[in-house]
Amino acid sequence: MTTAKDLQKLLDVSAGRREADYYIKGGSLINVLSGEIYLANIALSQDKIAYVGESEKMVGANTTIIDARGFYLCPALIEPHSHPWGIYNPVSLTEASLLRGITTIVCDNLFFFVYLGTKGFLRIVNSMDNLPVRQYWVARAIHQSPDINEENIFSIANLKELYSDPSIIKIGEITRWPLIVEGDYSLLEKIILASANHKGFEGHTAGCSYDHLNVIAAAGAESCHESITAEDVAQRLRLGFWTMLRHSSLRPDLPELLRAITEMRLPTNRMLFTTDGSRPSFIAREGLIDGMLRMAVRAGVNPVTALQMSTINPATYLGVEKDLGSIAPGRQADILLLPDLEEFTPHMVLSKGKIVAIDGKLSVELTAPDWGEMGFRTELPRSDLLSDPSLYGVPSSDEKVFPVINFVSAVITKQQDRLLKPRNGLLEREDDLLYCTLIDRFGKWVTNGFVSGLGQFEAIASTYNTSFNLIVLGRDRSSMARAASEATKMNGGIVLIENGQVSFLMPLKIGGMASDRSFSTVVTEMKYLEYKAREYGYHYNDFFSTLLFLVCDFLPGLRITASGIIDIKKQQVIVPAQKLL
Repeated sequence: MTTAKDLQKLLDVSAGRREADYYIKGGSLINVLSGEIYLANIALSQDKIAYVGESEKMVGANTTIIDARGFYLCPALIEPHSHPWGIYNPVSLTEASLLRGITTIVCDNLFFFVYLGTKGFLRIVNSMDNLPVRQYWVARAIHQSPDINEENIFSIANLKELYSDPSIIKIGEITRWPLIVEGDYSLLEKIILASANHKGFEGHTAGCSYDHLNVIAAAGAESCHESITAEDVAQRLRLGFWTMLRHSSLRPDLPELLRAITEMRLPTNRMLFTTDGSRPSFIAREGLIDGMLRMAVRAGVNPVTALQMSTINPATYLGVEKDLGSIAPGRQADILLLPDLEEFTPHMVLSKGKIVAIDGKLSVELTAPDWGEMGFRTELPRSDLLSDPSLYGVPSSDEKVFPVINFVSAVITKQQDRLLKPRNGLLEREDDLLYCTLIDRFGKWVTNGFVSGLGQFEAIASTYNTSFNLIVLGRDRSSMARAASEATKMNGGIVLIENGQVSFLMPLKIGGMASDRSFSTVVTEMKYLEYKAREYGYHYNDFFSTLLFLVCDFLPGLRITASGIIDIKKQQVIVPAQKLL
């Protein structure tokens, strides 16, 4: 919090009565407020910008001078929508972000909140304060996928405590938007509760018609990141949404979405960029917001316009434009020195008034909290329960037509009815199918089925999915049991079995969803597993998203869930889950 003494020091530096801490000299300032580029110097006092102009009165013997000749000076980038538990964790995501010029990240709380509860989640938030990046948080009002404990976890009492905390900036994306359209009273109460605490909410309107978009807008949704065509962008802008153009490992849609600017000539003042929780291997290959800037400029978007969409626009959307998103007196000193306006790879990154990265290397140390001390303990079923191969089969003594989950993209499925024959009391797969089992992390229920279109893994087990339960896929039930048992032994993660033996382990010690290892280590592990997936016949663009969303009830087709295998369109359980305890 700024004190009167801090403000007095800032004004003294601004007026030239006191030495600046840093003086950035001779750069070409990108003014995202006026849309201009011109030569200017910048004086910093502690973590704020004190002066922008030609004066050097504030330069003294103790002032650190940064020679910016030949560089563009622009505000640091803002990621308005991220999920800091996509194999990486908030600290390793910070590592990747700072190197790419992002110093402000809006983080989704879902995973931390479900696992740790209100107080545990807020401990995580507080533990991030020492990082050289700004993290804002959004808090979900309901679970991403149905959960038998949902009403207790997302109770009004818990949410009241969350929404009154200043670290929470909005309600996180409401993926189950049909509940809003239906006027679900419980959800509307939570929206009103957030509004009473001056917090709006993120939309998530995948597959939403224009008429239904009207209903979501009427409910108070402020933004949406689910456009997949230029016309989708136009519809959301017309209805008042801040519209995020997304380019992610799952939805690399930016080339199409940019047509809203380059062809439809729509104004960009309510457009933002987001990479929406992309996988680490994708980030290593294509970047984050920096990569989107490269693509936008190559498509014909003016560089200053693209930077406005990455700085002042998200700052305004978040309500923090008086502090972030531009280079002007009184704003936070989050500044990039860019060699050009084509690649957008920063030579230097300043965050909170300090140099944090130079030429692709961090100049500060990132300290992670003790995740175990934070309360993380991955819940998994007993190993003796998982070791029984019959757990991974559909019981039947007769042949029957079974609804197979057939993948037609990385995450979209459709029902494929297949006549399957039994053997030893269990339905047998055919050559193009895999057994598919979802097991409750507390060991209370199991859902069994079959999938097609994912290749021919012998067995793979993963705790990485949006329900946080254990998903097991394979063509051999004994190997599936081995994979599941190994996932338990390493306290959560991803296990691959080949020739009856463990061939790959990715420990995800943070609740079975995130790694405690460095970003670069995670990238190496992910690239290997993606290679193995392709080797076994997986031919879509994002294997990790396939694992993540197989259990979701907000994407088209069949899903395997706590209730059973459900038909999303009909909202019907067509194969019920079975109790274990």
